[in-house]
Amino acid sequence: MQKFIERKLHISVFRSSIQVREVMDLDFDELYEQEFRKTYQYIRYMVSHAQVAEDLTQDTFVRIYKTDLTKVTNCQTYTRQVARNLVYDYYRKKALIKWLPFTNAPEQQDFGYVPHEWLIQEEDRKQLYEALQKLKPIQREVIIYRKIEELSILETCDIMGLTSTKVANTQRSAMQALQKILGGVIDEA
Repeated sequence: MQKFIERKLHISVFRSSIQVREVMDLDFDELYEQEFRKTYQYIRYMVSHAQVAEDLTQDTFVRIYKTDLTKVTNCQTYTRQVARNLVYDYYRKKALIKWLPFTNAPEQQDFGYVPHEWLIQEEDRKQLYEALQKLKPIQREVIIYRKIEELSILETCDIMGLTSTKVANTQRSAMQALQKILGGVIDEA
């Protein structure tokens, strides 16, 4: 009788774990639909290379899929933190590879084929990518979050783990640096 009860309990636990995984899959699908484009754009601005951005975006969502989303309080912030950490890991590996003897030059930027309707916008984007790459990494992140993704200062603070004063000051200095790089007047609102 004891084994029968244990077996029945084991089966019910197994069924409930399957149900929980199905709910998590639905949550993941929704999260993927909501955050994929923003995550890809963030990573693309950070690495300025389309293929690397695609790979890192995929890795971001693979890591998120493997985590228990029921323990995550803010999925948007969590997604951005995972993406941010992967970008930092990418740059660490890239810096290490530069010192290895079998590489002669850093990776070349390849923007690949762009459909005809994007050709006009591509030159402006290329200038923006190049200008963003000249900023310090923290300035680049703040500009991406605040100006491109239009997040609030508090949301940016949550993602980056900085104070609101630090985010505001970094944004101001980054905007000034972009103004010097690109020339002209930049709206700081």
